[in-house]
Amino acid sequence: MDDLEFRRRIMSDPKARDKELIAAITDNKNNARFTDDVLSLDARIEQAMRIDAPDNLADKIIFQQSSVKKATRPSLVKRSFALAASIAFAFGVLIGQLNWTPNIVPHAHASLADTAIQHVIEERPFTDKLDEEVSSQQINAKLTPFTYRFTETFPYHVYYLNHCSFGTSHALHMEFQGEKGRITLFITNISAENPINFSEKGMTGSLIPLADASMILVGQNGENVEQIAQRLSQIIKPR
Repeated sequence: MDDLEFRRRIMSDPKARDKELIAAITDNKNNARFTDDVLSLDARIEQAMRIDAPDNLADKIIFQQSSVKKATRPSLVKRSFALAASIAFAFGVLIGQLNWTPNIVPHAHASLADTAIQHVIEERPFTDKLDEEVSSQQINAKLTPFTYRFTETFPYHVYYLNHCSFGTSHALHMEFQGEKGRITLFITNISAENPINFSEKGMTGSLIPLADASMILVGQNGENVEQIAQRLSQIIKPR
């Protein structure tokens, strides 16, 4: 189990423990520390959302309604704001302490380009040092759920290959060598009508619509991502 898969599973269910997770936690001090941090934050959120009602709350409500009606609304408003502030603070602590948030901040309303760029920013620290020397056979195997395949040997050295969450769907996530550095490729079953090129946050990218899917490439500024995308689009076909 790689670091990304381990963190996704712990973030989605901090208390989950199967054989793979137990092994990953036992054999890796960083994984154990990360698990402890997530469990601690989960407990803090649960505590912030737990509000015990006083034993005499019912009597107080009846008394206030009958004798101090004007004071009731401000009191309830203050309590509502206090509850909202507690919950907001708890989530703020969680997001501020963890620099890994794909399961916290949804991308449902983001464009494919924005989702791709944000995904690269979030996951590059965990994939940048990996070199899995991925083969073309492995790439086509991972493409099976998306019913596509590359009809020729993939023309670039591939460092990393996996499936990932991508906005409201899933995607193939691949990183390969470009002229200026690593290029990240996503293939997702979210369709797009027109090809676009984009540039943001020091990165440049290209989106190529496929028949019923999309291919998005993101590289460093100065990388000729559009040319690479056009080349790959010629050798990727439906199964």
